[in-house]
Amino acid sequence: MITSLHLPRIRNIEFLNNSILFIHLDNDRTLLVPLDKFPDIKNLSPAQKKEFEIIDDNNLSFLAIDEVYSINDLIGWE
Repeated sequence: MITSLHLPRIRNIEFLNNSILFIHLDNDRTLLVPLDKFPDIKNLSPAQKKEFEIIDDNNLSFLAIDEVYSINDLIGWE
């Protein structure tokens, strides 16, 4: 039997200094994303980092960046 892969949903995000993005998921897991891999996010001001939106439960966008990041993008899956 083949079952579809369920992508977890993003509940919230937070930053540790200017080095790590924590992505809190609905399955009680937290992804740690090194911001060195995403210089556009790393270069945002603290105020700009607070201006984000979660799109369709598993995509993340910041108002100051013209980019939408999926969970797969953020964890390095293609």
